[in-house]
Amino acid sequence: IEELRILAKVKCGNKEVKRSFLFSCYTGLGLAEIKNLTWSQIKNNRLETYRQKTGSKISNNLSPAAIRLLGESGNPKEPVFDMQNISYVAVNKNLKNWVNRTDIDKKITFYSGRHTFACLLLMNGANLKSVADAMGHSTTKNTLKYLNHVERLKDEATSNLPDIEI
Repeated sequence: IEELRILAKVKCGNKEVKRSFLFSCYTGLGLAEIKNLTWSQIKNNRLETYRQKTGSKISNNLSPAAIRLLGESGNPKEPVFDMQNISYVAVNKNLKNWVNRTDIDKKITFYSGRHTFACLLLMNGANLKSVADAMGHSTTKNTLKYLNHVERLKDEATSNLPDIEI
């Protein structure tokens, strides 16, 4: 979350890349979904779409941060983000240059946005099945890999085990 806060404050060469990447971090959408997202898929602060890669339905409540990133709604058939004419190479170049303006020592892609979303859900108490559903995974098998990055959950869980008198 600290890295997201840093990125939110730092200028990116393309404001749509910045806005859509941050939206990805709060929704788990990949670049293919971001490019095709229309206003008709945003209903009552809820995201209703399908994962391009698998065809799995995604129906997620939008957080206040995600709603702010959307900005003013437009025509239902219009894209939410003006990303249709930006190549994948250009998107990744913008992301790289953006991160280079910070002290963050990571290579980020839109997959990093999906990964961030899954980790944020887990760190905020969501169970594995809920995260799998939010990500559009058909089973929790694909979601298990995100647990490797959330060591804190295990530490908190063991620290919160009930105490007994001995």
